[in-house]
Amino acid sequence: MLAVIFVYSQSVNAFEHTPIAPGSKGTFRGRPTVEAVRVDKGPTIDGYLTDGIWQQAQPAGGFLQNSPKENVPHSQRTEFRVIYDDDALYIGVWCFDTGVKDLVALTMERDESVRFEDNIYISLDTFLDRRNGYVFSINPNGARRDGAVSNNGYGGDEWDGAWSARTRVQDWGWSVELAIPLKTLSFDEKKDTWGFNISRNIGRFGEHGRWANSRTSVKYYHMSESGNLTGLNGLKQGLGLDVNPYVIGKYHKNYEKDDSDLIGDAGIDIRYRLTPSLTALASVNTDFAETEIDRRQVNLTRYPLFFPEKRQFFLEDSGIFAFGGAESASRRSSSSGGQLLMPFFSRRVGLNRRGEIMPIHFAGKITGRIKDYNLGVLDAVVDGGDGHRNVFVGRLSKNLFEQSSVGFLTTIGDSNSEIMNAVGGVDFQYRSSNLFGGKTFISNLYTLGTHTEDQSGLESAWGIEAKLFDRNLDLSVSVTEIGDEFNPTMGYVRRRGVRRYQFEADIIPYHDSVSWIRNSRHGYEIEVNTDLSNNVVDTDQSFALGSIYLESQDSIGLKVHHLTDRPDENFYIADGSVIPAGDYDWWEARLYSYIGLNRP
Repeated sequence: MLAVIFVYSQSVNAFEHTPIAPGSKGTFRGRPTVEAVRVDKGPTIDGYLTDGIWQQAQPAGGFLQNSPKENVPHSQRTEFRVIYDDDALYIGVWCFDTGVKDLVALTMERDESVRFEDNIYISLDTFLDRRNGYVFSINPNGARRDGAVSNNGYGGDEWDGAWSARTRVQDWGWSVELAIPLKTLSFDEKKDTWGFNISRNIGRFGEHGRWANSRTSVKYYHMSESGNLTGLNGLKQGLGLDVNPYVIGKYHKNYEKDDSDLIGDAGIDIRYRLTPSLTALASVNTDFAETEIDRRQVNLTRYPLFFPEKRQFFLEDSGIFAFGGAESASRRSSSSGGQLLMPFFSRRVGLNRRGEIMPIHFAGKITGRIKDYNLGVLDAVVDGGDGHRNVFVGRLSKNLFEQSSVGFLTTIGDSNSEIMNAVGGVDFQYRSSNLFGGKTFISNLYTLGTHTEDQSGLESAWGIEAKLFDRNLDLSVSVTEIGDEFNPTMGYVRRRGVRRYQFEADIIPYHDSVSWIRNSRHGYEIEVNTDLSNNVVDTDQSFALGSIYLESQDSIGLKVHHLTDRPDENFYIADGSVIPAGDYDWWEARLYSYIGLNRP
């Protein structure tokens, strides 16, 4: 025990007296650089960071706050080093803390949010395209979370990589030691530099700090603002082949009738990396037995509900198929709730409109990137009950400028009908993280057309959106139109024959002169839905009279809504209740408070 303490003390002291190179210090703007050092064999992943091999790498650090303040040093020191061998990339993080007993660490489960806890986020842009990559996070309990980033948007937790990490709470703070096998990642073997960023949250203060580009409007997954990880020479990916067969069976015996029955099934999933940036997946007799069931919802509107995709085969690389801006406000609804329009919705493959399983005999998918192009192709053969049906989806987009893109999407077929249906559309996104003095600007423009075999002509939908935000301001405006007969059978449409106008403006002042108030939010939002002749159908106005966020991380606020609705016919909701046609006009007031989740 004494020997362990001695080695640990020696390691920390040696680290503390090693200066950080100027280019490896955190930045408010710009790209700091940290060099990864090749070693013969990586360290033992135990979380202590006492392995002397870490001393071969130069430390980096000097984190700057991005919340609640900007461009000031993080209140607690954070430093890290990066090494690698033939098999893995290793990252060691020293989270020094003067209040170790007050660490906030509640989560224990994989892929659960640790946003309000002490945590570390690591971002890797393995192709250095400043758009795509991977994110990893871990809290002092060792609870891990990972995900993929597509076009500077967080793609969710669907990507699950094989990586290991250990943490230790020590008397000087807490430490993180990660090992990410190279075969887990897709990367360009010819590049010796990756995009890299690391963020730290101090839970008890609600304080966020970052190594590269610590502006509030920049998120930890914005690969466009990451720093550089250099020195990655001679990396090899390996074969890149995963084969997962399955066999399931059920045996039933009736002893009274001396009768028995054996039911079985088998299938296989294959994943192969065609190139470092292009992946093929094939599934024969696809098994979704372990897929999480849908959360129950009660529909109190006259529009269909939206249920998210949860099947792993379709979730993997799903960001490639995102169209018109994955987070587009112009296709979402504040008053009626949920997604308004998705030209491709993967739940239409292998599930009928009641959510019941339709067997998938074969499904194949190719996704990835070729130079400046992003490619996604999906084809599936589905058992429709009265015969096999083939469905196809194709997506191609090209990167423009630093963060923008233009693309095309098509779907062909309908797993719920033998009647042929086709969808085609083009979209353009312009994005900048440094507009008008450092604000983030995102705009989306798209148009779509559908054609069904038993109908003549095309039915269309289109949308345009612009969003501008930074630390103190959040503005957005959008217009969307969906035709009366617009029918993407492989997609999702909440409402047809609608034109939607949306506008939102929020100001977020920070109250540095008041010690117990962090910031407040005040704003106005309006959504107007009309028919295609611009006759108003329903409206929702929201007045955020004040949401106050305290330094304790508690909050209180008051929001007032004014809503109108004019259903032209009766409709039914839960338990057979009828809402008569007519004109409705009402006000809602919501006084709310939240208790901070940061307490240890």
